[in-house]
Amino acid sequence: MEPSERWLLRVEDDVLVVEFPHGTGLSPADGEALLDRWRGATDPNTVNAVVIVVRTSRPCSDAGRRALRESAQIAVARGVDRFAVVGQRSKRRYLKRTIDVEGVDTEAFNDDDAALRWAKCPSAAASSVETSS
Repeated sequence: MEPSERWLLRVEDDVLVVEFPHGTGLSPADGEALLDRWRGATDPNTVNAVVIVVRTSRPCSDAGRRALRESAQIAVARGVDRFAVVGQRSKRRYLKRTIDVEGVDTEAFNDDDAALRWAKCPSAAASSVETSS
């Protein structure tokens, strides 16, 4: 499997959506490949928010943590001010803490649609947002 096949990136209405399917793991080389694609996808003129969907139950590797932190920093430097994370409860909490960057609004969600609605319009209430820590 090529690194680019381990995740899906798309831009939908000014929101970068990054999906990690079941069984996804990131080696250091995969992390670098993801960061390269992320840099290309987070154009300041086209992306205002990011939705990260993690469907895998695998633990996050050191390379994955580093890629996540760096991708958040890249996005913030390019004007992204909100991140939505979708995944199992423990994954959502972990991702939310890892992405916690000053000046960025980060919310955890139970489902993709609610996360995307919030990312597109953060003032809209989303019933599936996880509000407890």
